[in-house]
Amino acid sequence: MHKSQILLIVSLVTVIASLCAFAGTSLSPILTEITLPPGTSYEGDMSLTNTGDDPIVVQVRIRGFTAPDGVPVFLDPSSENYSYSRYSGRELLTVTPMQQTIQSGESFLFHYRVAMPEDLDPYGGRYVAAIFRVQPPSTGAQVVVATQVASLFLLTPGGDTAAPHFTFQDLKAWQDEENPRLIHSSGLITNDGNLHVNAEQMYGFMHITDEDGYILGQMMWDTHTMLPDNGYTEEQTWLAPDTLPSGTYYLHMTILIYQPNGRVQRYEGTLSLDLHF
Repeated sequence: MHKSQILLIVSLVTVIASLCAFAGTSLSPILTEITLPPGTSYEGDMSLTNTGDDPIVVQVRIRGFTAPDGVPVFLDPSSENYSYSRYSGRELLTVTPMQQTIQSGESFLFHYRVAMPEDLDPYGGRYVAAIFRVQPPSTGAQVVVATQVASLFLLTPGGDTAAPHFTFQDLKAWQDEENPRLIHSSGLITNDGNLHVNAEQMYGFMHITDEDGYILGQMMWDTHTMLPDNGYTEEQTWLAPDTLPSGTYYLHMTILIYQPNGRVQRYEGTLSLDLHF
């Protein structure tokens, strides 16, 4: 089995790192990917440091999560919408202890264990967070400020049947109403596979050509980590040069998804657009 820190998932790391620096705490690791075949388990530690001046009480909760737009959203198991995520790994992670007092300047190791069941239904990745609720010990004050920091786990079962797969819908392009030379494009990108993909596994761009096929410019598509059942609308703009005459132009989109085991999903689409300046 393989365990590695994910250093390239920019959106998730940025959000969680900002949380971990809040309220005088530091958590490591904040993001972990583990390849865990069905029927196997893995154990490790998470270190939480109290960087503040006062002792803190830490309570641990386990939650599944999704990441629409690349931002983690923790799932409430009591919510009617909890079943929305078929790939929640809430039942696969245990952390001990579940509560701990940490003195100022001290670090404490919380032990975790993740176990992938023999039978996965549906087969695919599992996504779970250890959420540390941090607050000062009770002082009798009427207002007690608490915060949360989280460590995210991306669990991959491996095998040839676990892979991201993307669909692209609602592709369109239009001229800006106030500045006709500003060209907008957008499209809905959805991961309808059963495994996550990070920003460094995706590459997308759109070439703008004239009717003779000459490239006039391009738009680069932003990418970020996408979990199964998650989607987002990508929007980009291109500023046409002042010398470009009115006419019919073409926007050629290419997106590459680099999957496990050397596979590549390639999507190509073309839009025609009549520009009037």
